[in-house]
Amino acid sequence: MSATEKPAQSFSVTKSPSAIRGKALFVHNPNSGDPTAIDAETFLKIAFKDLSMYDPFGASLLGRSTANAYVVRTAGAYRIPLVYGNLFKNGQPNMQACTYGGGAYQARFVNHLGNEITSPFIEANAGCAPGSCAIVWSDVNNLITDLELAEGGDCKYLQFTVREVPVTNGNAVIAVRDTSGRIMWSWHIWATIDNLTPESFTNASGKTYEMMPLNLGHIWDSADRLKGRNPHFQWGRKDPIPAPASYGSGSTTPLFNNAYDFEATAADTVEQAIQRPYNFFLQYDEVSYNWNPLTYFWNFWDANCNAAGASDNESVKTIYDPSPVGFKVPPGRAFTGFTTTGSNSEDATKFNVIGSFTNGWLFKRFSGDTKGNFFAASGYRNRTSGALSYVGGDGHYWSSAAYSQANACYLDFDSGGVYPLDGNFRANGFSVRCVRE
Repeated sequence: MSATEKPAQSFSVTKSPSAIRGKALFVHNPNSGDPTAIDAETFLKIAFKDLSMYDPFGASLLGRSTANAYVVRTAGAYRIPLVYGNLFKNGQPNMQACTYGGGAYQARFVNHLGNEITSPFIEANAGCAPGSCAIVWSDVNNLITDLELAEGGDCKYLQFTVREVPVTNGNAVIAVRDTSGRIMWSWHIWATIDNLTPESFTNASGKTYEMMPLNLGHIWDSADRLKGRNPHFQWGRKDPIPAPASYGSGSTTPLFNNAYDFEATAADTVEQAIQRPYNFFLQYDEVSYNWNPLTYFWNFWDANCNAAGASDNESVKTIYDPSPVGFKVPPGRAFTGFTTTGSNSEDATKFNVIGSFTNGWLFKRFSGDTKGNFFAASGYRNRTSGALSYVGGDGHYWSSAAYSQANACYLDFDSGGVYPLDGNFRANGFSVRCVRE
């Protein structure tokens, strides 16, 4: 272990929800009332709601669709299949999400061992035998309980219980580990009671994007819905960085189960970042300003990206995209409707907003809009320290597009400017506002 490398964190696994094993179980015919015996293993397979069979609004899907984030809307028992990112879509394997295009500015998609992925199912890849599971962190005490590995018909699952969805929402990250104790993959669980129905935003090109009305992982300070905050993300990574402690605060959220390290050294490899979802990785150098040593990895949130610059071209959601099922990180020009010119501006008469700046802007969704949608000035995580900066003063929202060798495209705003076509260093932690695929 190098002098700068931090030791692997240890995680505790909570008690199994399978206390019914070995007990006599019966189901009753709703018409006759007659009992029929059912063994515990069969019961457990049907007792857990498979989140890959539901969209973020709770509606049933026709076929399995997976993601790196799952939305939980009510208390209950849940399961997610051990599938990399979004490698299942509408019931079919979706290998284009991890296909290496071979371009000069593209990197290969790898798993926790640094190997290219050959199957959507984690355990079907060489050296990827599931051994245990872990709650990595949670911003609500006991949000996730009874986490366990479980057998399924076609793969293994993570099963867990959400005993209550807080009125202020909550976030957690859970993970599966291999037999050597290394994290193989992790998933973001966003527990929310909010209406996430996307709203239509028209950009400067006349293209419509269906955006979620809240930032990914949004939580409230209280039930009155006046002040909210959200996790941040390093560009190209799938795992959330915990939100600040309170609205307008630069301090870190108190976490449960385990801590989050905001002062980790840079990742030497992408597989190291996969193994350590509990780390904010500082910039690797002052040449590429990335959280890893790759000079180019422009395709991590858009499998087709091989050129710098924002566009309205259809992006391809990848296995590293942090968005829930049916959503993705926005393309580069998604926010250009936020000024009347479609470009960066410090002229307040050209801001496409309603009202004045109050810890963020109420941006118009289309010409003539009188309602708007609020984008919070939720600050950002600094690439050299992991510290929160400018909470309540600046808003920073990633897109999936590359801006240059060192930068990615993003929306930037404060009280004196709106910059929908700006670029910034990939090691910074910014907000994500998902758009529908």
